Amino acid sequence: MPALPPPLPTSGNQLVELLQEAMQAPLEAAFADVVDGLRQPMLDRLERMELDRAPYLEGLLALKDRRELILRGFREDMATAWRTAAAGEAPVARFGQEQAGSDLGLVEEDELDVRLATEQLADLISREWQSELLRLNGYLTWLDMGVRLQPDSAPYSPARVAMAVYRGFAVASLPGNVRALAVQCCGRELVELLGPIYESMHAQLVRRLGAQDSTTGRTRRAQAIPSTGDEAPNEPDWMTRFFVSWDEGDADAAIAHAESAPSLPPALHNLLEESRQQRARGQGAPRSHVAPTSLSQRELVVALTLLQIGVPEVHATILSAPDRLQAAFKQQIFLHAAQLGVAPEAAAITDVDENVVDLVGMLFEVIFRESHLTSEQVQVLGRLMAPMTKVALQDRKLFLQSTHPARRLLNVLVEACDGNPGETEAQRLLLEKVKDTVQRVVTDFDESQSVFRTARADFNDFYARYRGEAVKVEQALAAEQQAKDAEAEAVSQFAAQLDARLQAQDPPLAIRRVLVESWPAYAARMQALNKPQAAPMMLEGLLQAVSDAHVRSDVRAWHAAMDWLQPMWMASGQSRTAIAALREQLFSALVEPQATVEEAPATAQEPPAEPPPVLPGLLEAHEWVQGMEHLDPVMTAYFQDLREGSWLDFVDKDNRVQAGRLSWVSPFSRRMMFVSRAGARICVASVQELVVMAQLGRVRMHRDEDAFYSAMQGVVDRLVMPAAG
Repeated sequence: MPALPPPLPTSGNQLVELLQEAMQAPLEAAFADVVDGLRQPMLDRLERMELDRAPYLEGLLALKDRRELILRGFREDMATAWRTAAAGEAPVARFGQEQAGSDLGLVEEDELDVRLATEQLADLISREWQSELLRLNGYLTWLDMGVRLQPDSAPYSPARVAMAVYRGFAVASLPGNVRALAVQCCGRELVELLGPIYESMHAQLVRRLGAQDSTTGRTRRAQAIPSTGDEAPNEPDWMTRFFVSWDEGDADAAIAHAESAPSLPPALHNLLEESRQQRARGQGAPRSHVAPTSLSQRELVVALTLLQIGVPEVHATILSAPDRLQAAFKQQIFLHAAQLGVAPEAAAITDVDENVVDLVGMLFEVIFRESHLTSEQVQVLGRLMAPMTKVALQDRKLFLQSTHPARRLLNVLVEACDGNPGETEAQRLLLEKVKDTVQRVVTDFDESQSVFRTARADFNDFYARYRGEAVKVEQALAAEQQAKDAEAEAVSQFAAQLDARLQAQDPPLAIRRVLVESWPAYAARMQALNKPQAAPMMLEGLLQAVSDAHVRSDVRAWHAAMDWLQPMWMASGQSRTAIAALREQLFSALVEPQATVEEAPATAQEPPAEPPPVLPGLLEAHEWVQGMEHLDPVMTAYFQDLREGSWLDFVDKDNRVQAGRLSWVSPFSRRMMFVSRAGARICVASVQELVVMAQLGRVRMHRDEDAFYSAMQGVVDRLVMPAAG
């Protein structure tokens, strides 16, 4: 059950004050930075949209002159929002309140464009920081009755922040077209800067008020599907392991501590050093404690820069063996240090810096091992190893903050490649965009991390359009699967009708075989063509003709009976030659009783039931047969209650993980279709098939974390296991 609110010494105003203290100054500084850098993005957008600059030039010049007015308008609007919240109620921000009565008249076209851009900015903030906003909104229930805030009216809400941006530009009296363009261009930078502010707010709330106890917490470790006898508590994830005592474990508190931590926890440093010493002992060369020539961090960064811009052959060498990525990466760093006058065999790195290098190398190893990536995609994403290491050396919060721009860029690029085979034109264009984005980082990144924010914002624009198309593809897949399932259900029903009809009138075995093989599908096809009587009429006519042929014992009567099968054969799409061969074969079986008698023993025996189609890479036929001997009832209930939109992690035989969303459930067979983030079909499985896969560890609960966080968990598990041994 949710935790009770902590005792507050004053009232709900304390929570409002905490939120304001954590947000107001950083948000104002972030908006000022965005406004200061707004001119070039606006010019670039005009160029991309192929718009005439002339109508915008005067406004662009005024933008700099009226900077203080814009910032003051933004600052005063946010201050008003916090004051009204502290006073007891914050109304939902609405257009038209900046001028009395202005919402009652007609709105000019330029003003409509500004308002549309403002709404799009609010939507973008909501999408990008959904989980962070949900965590903050959870604290609103802790306010007393004197303060009424709602998620969409709180001063930190996306709608409220976007409205402050709108009013900041409104009070500066800029032309409508310039204001619309300015709000549109604000989105990229401001959205990226808001994430760390939201995280900081949450961390401060956790420190001052305590963490929330939620029954719907995010799954941060890979967990098996609930099964019979599940009693063992889940192990803590890596962040909880290092930032909170296991006796008093609290995931939310761990996140808050991690986000405010200045560097990696000492325990993680110790594990990395122990791992390095174990590798040295395993290679028969104990690690020397006295480095002959220790590279300073500055020299290390220079060596990484040389590696970053190195020729493709160098990176191909590093990535040729993804399971030995860490060692190959470090070796190339030492080789490039030779350009600084340090012999590779004599080069060394301080323990702290080497821990960072090892950690980045291991992270990429896990990402490449767990993701569905082609060798070409590994080569592309591997170019980011040197830039990410440079970022990690500058800023340890890369490992600790989910909102870090470099981390978010890596996550979205891995997501775009994961399970993307490049089969369609849209998929190929997306992979080309990934390649261009990586090249942009490799070329432009020196020390300023703003290149990651800019690259991610640009990639996100493209990826959002791709995701929109992917939704359409997913809908088409669902419609296709529904049609197939409806047809299969109809075939099954007609097969049951045929069986009942044949029990009432026992035709020759050859006729029975032909009908069982082809008539249900023919009946379903005719029903789909809105000819529901065609198949029953054909069946009754055939059975009557067969009965007459038996009585008459005339060859011509058998030919007349087989004429009733002609529409069914033709509807199957077979050639005339194939149909003629079928007819000849059937005729021989009907007019030569001995042949029928000889075939009878072989055909009368029911063939053994075949297992359902194998799910490629997930479930083999023999595994299905063995798994069906015992289906866990708790797992069965779990999958039966699974709702559309739920996520599961599918693990193939190479231990690569792919997240799949339940997109559609058959109303007939209850089979479930799971699709990847790209909208591609992963599998269509029954409840029983999912249970068998879960028993084999091929499907598990989805971990609500990105590739970076997931890889960190994999690295820590890898480090802890040898240490525990």
